[in-house]
Amino acid sequence: MKDNKILLKQQECSMKELVRRKRQVKRFVSIFCLLLILSFCIVGCGGNSGKEEATTKSAEDTVAIHAGEINVYLDEARYYAYIAQGTYETYYLTEGKEIDWNKKTKKGLTMETLVKSTVLDEICRRECIYSYCKEYNIDLSEEEQEQVRIDLDNYYKETDGELLSKIGISKERLKMVFQKQAIAEKIENVMAFANENLPDETYKNWKTENTVTAEAQWESITFNQPIFTMEDLY
Repeated sequence: MKDNKILLKQQECSMKELVRRKRQVKRFVSIFCLLLILSFCIVGCGGNSGKEEATTKSAEDTVAIHAGEINVYLDEARYYAYIAQGTYETYYLTEGKEIDWNKKTKKGLTMETLVKSTVLDEICRRECIYSYCKEYNIDLSEEEQEQVRIDLDNYYKETDGELLSKIGISKERLKMVFQKQAIAEKIENVMAFANENLPDETYKNWKTENTVTAEAQWESITFNQPIFTMEDLY
């Protein structure tokens, strides 16, 4: 009888631990889904790397990337880079392992370099497509503006505090980022409606005509400090 009670107690503890772990995984999946929504889709591209003297300017006034004649500022660059870092780390954790950012890929690049390259590429693509907003007379409707406000609120409700701190972007600036994303996506849809290959062709032509320079501020963004680790599951 005593043994049965002990066994039942052990089973009860095991069930509680299982429920706790499931809740933790569910939380990570929720964060992962949010990060995927906030992240760009991955395409392929390249750019030229350059160096610039460090600056004491604020992140929203410091240029991190020159995408042709377009300046991308440090706070925006951090947003895209660290959202990507958090997305990958969360995905790996849901698979029961931690990502090694220094691990070499089949392309001979570290995981960090590869992910940052895709982030840089998507920033360039977004800026390229967004530059056509006047030509296509594209703006956001009131419903779309409301969705931006909802996404903004959800970002601050769901995003981990450490991630918010690493990104360090103001609410007004982040709103601008979300609006630009939404407009660029809308332009792509209009282009694709006329010709499904037009968005890719437009970006391909842009790359041949423009030089991309990643400044020292972009190079200083690293994934050395993880946002999410296995310890977060316990």
